[in-house]
Amino acid sequence: MDHHDPAAQGPACSAGLAHRVRAHCPVGKGPEAVVVDAPRRRAFVACSRSDAVVALDLDAARPVWQAAVGREPIPLVLDRPTGRLFSADARSDTVTVLDSATGARLAQVPVGCYPAGLGHHPGLRRVFSGNTADGTITAVDADRLEVVGTVPAELGAGSIAVDTGRDRGWCANFMTGSVTSFDAATLRPLGRTAVREGPCKAVVDPGRGDLYVASSLHGTVSRICLDTGDVLGELPVERAPVGMCVDEGRGLLYVCNRGAGTVSVLDTATGRETHRIVVGNAPGDCALDPVLDTLLVSNAGSGTVTFVHRPWLPGPPPPTSHPLVGRRLPGFALPDLREGRIRTSREWAEKKYVINFFASW
Repeated sequence: MDHHDPAAQGPACSAGLAHRVRAHCPVGKGPEAVVVDAPRRRAFVACSRSDAVVALDLDAARPVWQAAVGREPIPLVLDRPTGRLFSADARSDTVTVLDSATGARLAQVPVGCYPAGLGHHPGLRRVFSGNTADGTITAVDADRLEVVGTVPAELGAGSIAVDTGRDRGWCANFMTGSVTSFDAATLRPLGRTAVREGPCKAVVDPGRGDLYVASSLHGTVSRICLDTGDVLGELPVERAPVGMCVDEGRGLLYVCNRGAGTVSVLDTATGRETHRIVVGNAPGDCALDPVLDTLLVSNAGSGTVTFVHRPWLPGPPPPTSHPLVGRRLPGFALPDLREGRIRTSREWAEKKYVINFFASW
């Protein structure tokens, strides 16, 4: 879609026709963020009401370990160079650092008040915490595990998306209906972009040069130009969109609709919703496993993670047929009521007297 064109609109395909659910894996209470470590065949889920992070085996779709963190963990990020997991614990005002291999706690870093979002810049070795009650962003050194600075944002600062190509961060401010952009290297605020009510998730599509912001109270996703900060359009989804992930290779955006129990699948080139995936109750976030071509969706209301197999759009279903089609016809002999002759299976096999057969049944 051209950056100067309005977002294309259109009806979605029917829900439930274009996907195959592989498993619903129980993980704990209130699962929110989910991140995937495809090479190590692990996924990690922040269970907000269990005060824990759970590791899953991606191939077996089952839990491997559970680690206690602070109170109400909501977001997670994985620093792949070190194998460290960072969990923002909203009601503890901390970021807990875990060893992703074992779940062992490595550190707990104090940040701002009610951290509800995390961002990550692997190149700059920084993790960013969006502090909702403070309206600030805390920068944490991913190696030294200490605070290196603070960025002013707005009330309700939460989800943070980082554009590593431009060294720029974007923080969704839930209470003020805005997004704060900042320089990820210098920690200097760069600007403010107004969006719809209740923005609670931001993700970057660097290939298209777009930022997507899910406005949970408006039921839309705003598309913002990464170069200019301009809002390019709004993409309608279902009730209470709260989580998202981008598949750059296929040009798809997945949006978790918490109020509908579905995931909307949007074509990033056209902005159209192609179909919806029915998952568990109150889906909170999603992530992709490229090895098995699987979408993982955390369901806060069900306490599960749904594994959905691709292909997402497999084409029309095969025509239905009777179970006896293709099987050998049993022998029979029936009288033809027109002539009184006995018709046999041999005549049926030779396709003779078909009309008379049904007429005399």
